[in-house]
Amino acid sequence: MPPIPAASAAVSNATPDFSNVCAVVMAGGSGTRLWPESRRDRPKPFLPLLPDGRSTIAATFARLDGLVPPERRFVVAGRSFASLLADALPELEPRRTLLEPCGRDTAPCVAWAALEALQVDENATLIVLPSDHLVRPDATFRATLAQAVRLVDEDETRLVTLGVVPTEPSSAYGYVEIDEALSAELPDAYVVRRFREKPDAETARQFLESGRFFWNAGIFVWKARRILDLIRQFEPELGATFAQIAPLVADADANGRATADDPTFVRKFSNAKRISIDYAVLERAPNVVVLRAPFDWDDLGSFAALERTLISSETPDSQSVVDADGNVATGADLLVENARRSFVRVLPSSETPPKRRKLVALVDVDDLLVVETDDALLVAKKGNDAALRRLVERLKADGRDAYL
Repeated sequence: MPPIPAASAAVSNATPDFSNVCAVVMAGGSGTRLWPESRRDRPKPFLPLLPDGRSTIAATFARLDGLVPPERRFVVAGRSFASLLADALPELEPRRTLLEPCGRDTAPCVAWAALEALQVDENATLIVLPSDHLVRPDATFRATLAQAVRLVDEDETRLVTLGVVPTEPSSAYGYVEIDEALSAELPDAYVVRRFREKPDAETARQFLESGRFFWNAGIFVWKARRILDLIRQFEPELGATFAQIAPLVADADANGRATADDPTFVRKFSNAKRISIDYAVLERAPNVVVLRAPFDWDDLGSFAALERTLISSETPDSQSVVDADGNVATGADLLVENARRSFVRVLPSSETPPKRRKLVALVDVDDLLVVETDDALLVAKKGNDAALRRLVERLKADGRDAYL
């Protein structure tokens, strides 16, 4: 088939029904590629990573304004992050706070959120959002989600995922291979041929050159009942677990309690199969559609992504500097002598009173990553996320938990 054509302005004339739309924000991810900034007790969704100083979870929640009212928004996070979540999202209703007793990947997370959404509306459409993405502008994002809801309104068996047109042969993202356009009236919606996992560099280059692949943004829209039916069909064991959890969710809702406080729920959820929603359902299901995401998008899961954000930001952080040699610094004064393309990030000191702003000098070096926190200093070559993961694994193996 031909490569992806240019974005179209065509949209369905049907008015989406937002009266039954709920949304769930998934606040997971350990952020090993952001060590030493991201730690177990303060993972990446709660860090002030955006140029305006907000956390990504706060920005994700606010991005739903005007689309889904706060009382129909859920957030799933680990139980240990309850206080972080309350601080980051004071507007989040306690009854919409879903605290996992342990992480079981995204399929159990989605199943639980779908059950909770059905307590709000028995025909709920569910928007599923990761909490660690950069999206600009918000208005275009909301318009795209409205189009996704229209697609589900038209066919309630449909599963819609948003796809980002690749700008480089990245090995950091999963890919979606497209088939034909869904219809002449909706040229930006495509039938999914198959999902492809994160490729090696050469395969990523082939994907980019073919023009038939989107990056999988991990943003989904579907009927809550439909996704539960498909989980039961493709993962019977997991489906049986949530069939047992369903009456617990209904009972908690009827009595104004949190499902997560039920010890039976805790036991059953903790024993649920660990599997992603991609593996559990999307790679097997019929009638999956990918909708082009016409907004700027990035997954803020690495320092390389943070650097891109600062360079491209129209409203850069006042604590950030981008110099003529491509060096980027955040939270530090920068002095360079024959140095290019390095990224320096100094986190504010937790001491009271805070220390004076630090000067970082780079001499005769290129492509360095320098990150300093209160208790750790990282100096590395840019672009080697695999080495950062190995470093975190070594800290675990050496028992240096204080740095994790």
